[in-house]
Amino acid sequence: MAKPTVTLCGDDTYVPSGPRLGLAVARRNAAAVLIASRVIAAALLFGLHLNAAGDAVRRIQDRFLAPCCWQQSVAVHDSDIAKQMRAEIAGMVASGRSEEQIVDFYVARYGERILREPRGAYWWWSIVIPMVSIALATACLVLFLRRQRRETAVAANAADLPPLPDVDLD
Repeated sequence: MAKPTVTLCGDDTYVPSGPRLGLAVARRNAAAVLIASRVIAAALLFGLHLNAAGDAVRRIQDRFLAPCCWQQSVAVHDSDIAKQMRAEIAGMVASGRSEEQIVDFYVARYGERILREPRGAYWWWSIVIPMVSIALATACLVLFLRRQRRETAVAANAADLPPLPDVDLD
């Protein structure tokens, strides 16, 4: 059996046909899908690693106030010192320092004021105690207003009653 040939520009080229054509195409497609899937998987893993590192850097930057004005997070502030701190934090994360080591470094340099959310006992005094005080004050106000409404209703009912007759007890 002779192989069918097709003449293209004077060349004799073998062109598979029938079941051989399907098998050749399937192999080529399988190889292409395998290569593409590996490339996509590598890109995703590399991208996820970069995103995870970027998220960690951003989270750490967001823990600090910019020391120039003490109002905005280092992550969003546009001063020179904030830009310098962002670069330092990224370098520390890249060198393998933990989040707590970085926080301790900046607390040693600037004091507890550098933290957006205070830690330790100061956190209780600055966050929890005011919240509890506001909740208690709200509860007391609600109770006071309920009592006032009740007393007003009793006084209104008493005003609607006819006057008592004058009785002489002598």
